[in-house]
Amino acid sequence: MRTGVFSLILFVTFACTSKQRVITVEEKGLNTDKLYLCEVISEYRGIHQAVDSAVLKDGKFVFNLQEEIPPELYFIGDSPWHGGYVFLDGNDIKLTLEDVTEEQMCWEVKGSPLNEVYRRFEKVLYDETFGQIKDSLNALFYEARERQDREEMARIKNESMPYYDEGVKRERMFVDSYIQENKANPLGIYLYYSRVFQRKDFPTEEEIAAEREYIQSFGEMAKVSSSFMKMEQQLSRYENCAIGHEAPEIVGKDTLGNELKLSDLRGNYVLVDFWNSYCHWCREETPALKRALEHFAGKNFKILGVSFDRVKKLWMDAIHEDGSYWDHLMLEKGDDVMERYCIKGIPHIILVGPDGKILAKELRGQDLIDVPDQFVK
Repeated sequence: MRTGVFSLILFVTFACTSKQRVITVEEKGLNTDKLYLCEVISEYRGIHQAVDSAVLKDGKFVFNLQEEIPPELYFIGDSPWHGGYVFLDGNDIKLTLEDVTEEQMCWEVKGSPLNEVYRRFEKVLYDETFGQIKDSLNALFYEARERQDREEMARIKNESMPYYDEGVKRERMFVDSYIQENKANPLGIYLYYSRVFQRKDFPTEEEIAAEREYIQSFGEMAKVSSSFMKMEQQLSRYENCAIGHEAPEIVGKDTLGNELKLSDLRGNYVLVDFWNSYCHWCREETPALKRALEHFAGKNFKILGVSFDRVKKLWMDAIHEDGSYWDHLMLEKGDDVMERYCIKGIPHIILVGPDGKILAKELRGQDLIDVPDQFVK
């Protein structure tokens, strides 16, 4: 893909009498024979999923969409990972490629009022959270890393921290105010979903109910967005792994290659430790897990290590290196346990009771003794 400014006009036409929408792209200097329209799975992580594609024909790209696309942030580009964000809103949207780099495309948009609001949000947020200063410091840090100048790297990191700490505070305040100003439209609920909801956890049914009540406070126009539906779906998943709910089954192979299930340990209090061999912070919890096993020796108490490792040797080596000699299983490739347990990151340690119900979540350090102590007799 060559760099520079291209003159690309994207004409978006919506059929008024049916659900079909037609997107026509006129190719003017665009160095590709295919374009993608992508759903944004995670703007923060840059994860997009193509919902349609169009090939170049007679100097144009034409998308024929059979279903209505709700007003939402989308990603348009020459691949699902190279393009730019556009908040599709309105009936006649025209996009002009404003700039392109190896990392992204920047679109100039006409006919989408909410896209203008979204672009203002991005610009002000960048300015308010010291974006330019942080970018400059990051560039200096990467240069020092290339030189392997650890002393300079440490100095730059220390200099950066106040900007990052204050930036986080400012971001929270600015995002909250922008959401409140846009609660009646799909942009407000998208910002809440992407900037707030995805960073929260809901371990109890009470917290889930309170969150449901809050998202219902958004306007009716906001509730037609995919962000609203995604939050409803995720809250339903949280219900299935909330404290007091029966723990979803976990199945894998133990260190001898035999099938092992969480339900095999019924009748015991079980600390379930989700981890893998290359997770430093996971393995930092091993001493605390050992102390818990010693503390509850002789009682109906067990530990189950649930590993996301793909290489058995690395998994086994870590167990032996750490001396973590308790029940372990390695998940099969493709197991959706992260989704079923609503796990955002590891280590993730929970306590399951003898009846198979979840008693506590997100345990670390001394909690691995203090919390089970409230139950184990």
